[in-house]
Formats: sequence, structure tokens, C-alpha cells
Amino acid sequence: MGMGLDIVAYAALAGSAVSFVQGQEARKDQADANRQMSVAREREFEAQRQRAEVQNVRSVRQQIRQQRAAAASIMGRGATTGTLGSSGVAGGVGSTQSQLSSNLSYMSDIADTQTASQEASVAAGQAQYAMGEASGKLAEAQAWGNLGNTIFIQAEGFKTIFGKPPTTPNQQ
Repeated sequence: MGMGLDIVAYAALAGSAVSFVQGQEARKDQADANRQMSVAREREFEAQRQRAEVQNVRSVRQQIRQQRAAAASIMGRGATTGTLGSSGVAGGVGSTQSQLSSNLSYMSDIADTQTASQEASVAAGQAQYAMGEASGKLAEAQAWGNLGNTIFIQAEGFKTIFGKPPTTPNQQ
């Protein structure tokens, strides 16, 4: 190679090395950002879970208060009408208990569904994080390959190994 081409070749090699280093730094930055995003999603999930738990406890307490008020109302009417010990009053109070149990069971099912949904969202976030990590590793491997290829070409690897430059189908 001539002196001018040597300088161009070395400049290209240096440019490839700089590009490789910058790519590595960007991959590390991306990995850090992905980790931070994953941690933030887990914190968000925990906050949502706690918020839902507080709301569920409030709803349970409200249901219990309403049941007690309904049972007291039935017993109060039974006392004023003289039917306090009757099967009708007992059935009415029992009905409020049954309705309370049904409501609490339904609320528990809703809470379980919300938890499962949030856990699925966290799992999806973790999978996305893993995918980003894999993509970063792929990009790193490609960068190493490109750097090696550039060095091989700049060092005239074919000529060094085979004694002649590579040929294309049109040159045969």
C-alpha cells in the first residue's frame, strides 16, 4: 500500500475501535437503564398491591358494617312487632350473613385476579428486560465480529494467509 493509503487504513481501523468502544459504553448504559426500569416496575407493582389491599380491607369493613346494620334493623323491627324470636327474623338475619359471605368471597376473587394481573405485568417487564439484555449481548458480539473483520481486512489478512487478495466471481 502507498503511504496515503496506509494513513487511511490506520484511520479506518482507529475509527472502528472508537466506534466499538462507544457501542460497548452504550450497551452498558442500556443495561443499566433496563435494570432500573425493572426495579421501578417491581416497586410500582408492590405499591399497587398495597393500595389494593388497603382498599380491600376498607371494603370488607364496609360490608361488615352494612350487614350488622341490616341485621340490627331486622331485629329492631322484630322487637317492635313482637316477633323477635320468630323464624322470619332469624331467617332475615341469616340472609344478611349469607349475603355478607357471598360479597366477601367475590371481593376475594377480585383481589386474586388483580394480583395475578399485576404479577403477569411484572413478569412481562422482566421478560422485556431479559430480551434487552440478550439484544445487548448480540450487539456486543456483532461489534466484536465487525472489529475483527475490520482488523483482518486492514491487515490484508487474505493476502497474508493465502498469499493473494480474495477474488470475486467476476475476477476468476
